[in-house]
Amino acid sequence: MAWRFVGANFDQMHQNRNLEWVRDHPDAELVGVCDERPETSTGSIERAVADLDVPAEAVFSDLDDCLEATEPDVVLGCPRNAEHARFVERVVEYDIDALAVEKPMAHTLEDCDRMLSAVDDELFVINWPSTWDPVKHTVKRLVDEGTVGEIREVQYYGGNAGAPPADSWFYDADEGGSMLDYLGYGATFSTWFRGGELPERVTAERFVPEDLAVDVQSSTVCRYDDGLSTLQTNWRLLSHPWEAEPQPATGYEVVGTEGAISTRERGVPIRVTTAERPEGYAVEPDELSEREGDLVSYLTGCLETGEEPEGPSDPAFCREAHRIVETARQSAERGESLALVD
Repeated sequence: MAWRFVGANFDQMHQNRNLEWVRDHPDAELVGVCDERPETSTGSIERAVADLDVPAEAVFSDLDDCLEATEPDVVLGCPRNAEHARFVERVVEYDIDALAVEKPMAHTLEDCDRMLSAVDDELFVINWPSTWDPVKHTVKRLVDEGTVGEIREVQYYGGNAGAPPADSWFYDADEGGSMLDYLGYGATFSTWFRGGELPERVTAERFVPEDLAVDVQSSTVCRYDDGLSTLQTNWRLLSHPWEAEPQPATGYEVVGTEGAISTRERGVPIRVTTAERPEGYAVEPDELSEREGDLVSYLTGCLETGEEPEGPSDPAFCREAHRIVETARQSAERGESLALVD
């Protein structure tokens, strides 16, 4: 069976890669693409049409027109952050089997709850591009196997050389900035590594330059029962990490009672240090299953087996992790440490 896919909106640049996965999957068919606001999109519907040979009759500028005409099984959505909730509410009005929304889950915790309330029996997945990185799954395995004991601290450093283009919605004060762009990664994956454990309190600071309306740097401290974790974001790195790893390197440091795991050491995908091996050793990433390799394989796999999404792909899990992001935003705005919001 070929599942019928639609790519709706290109506000996130990741949409182009998502649609390439549709093209490359033997059980997926791209039946339509739509972009309702191309003037601020960071992806490119024009490039998708050209690269994927999308016929003119399958190209739309209105989401409802697209869904009515193409009757898809699966919708891949990349709307701007503040429109995620409304996007989901619109899509589930149609007879679809599954939908995926690009990271972060939503602009606010309230919007997360709107999305969860809107979805009925449809398969619903949040797409964090890092989910398809074997390094993250290998770190999770090492932690679950007790390689470094009980987790006491996670340090995260994420960012790039600036969100392109400079006039995109990423620079709108109500939904842009490095914190909303990258803190969700740190919050979601650190919570996954910790087995779902959430902090008691959050304290955050943001730096907004005089010539911008959004932050280009943020630091968030999460207090747990047994220690502190730090999650940092930065839009002022010298390079994009997907082109050349900057200095400081991006990634995670997971510190436990019996060792530590790092994904930030140059030239080594994963480095582990333990009490038995204090000099440390390199670990090569595990080979992922076919289902874990990309968003489209994950969706089709869940559809065919009836399995529910797990970890960072699970909207309910992402909603809980987004409590960290929401608390950090409020903490930075109010200039005080806050208990984790509900």
